[in-house]
Amino acid sequence: HDPQLFQMQAATAFAHFFAGRYSDAVSWAEMALVERPNHVSGIRALAASCAMAGRQEEASRAMARLRELDPALRLSSLKNVTPLRRPEDFNRLAEGLRKAGLPE
Repeated sequence: HDPQLFQMQAATAFAHFFAGRYSDAVSWAEMALVERPNHVSGIRALAASCAMAGRQEEASRAMARLRELDPALRLSSLKNVTPLRRPEDFNRLAEGLRKAGLPE
């Protein structure tokens, strides 16, 4: 068992997210969080994916957990915690997290 498996699973969640396959992204993010429940990147993937998939209740729960772990996170500071290079990827993530309830 690879102790870093959760990182690959979270990365796979983001790959599905950026490809617009939100339900697949949710599944992979959930797998990552089974391995590492407090992995903030995995929780960001879950919140944004649920929101974009129209699963608002799940998105809100994931956002509440994210806000517990990173209470200072805002949309305005998102660029500080995500290494996305393509503006369209950053904008999609910001849109998903906004829909999930991340404050400006």
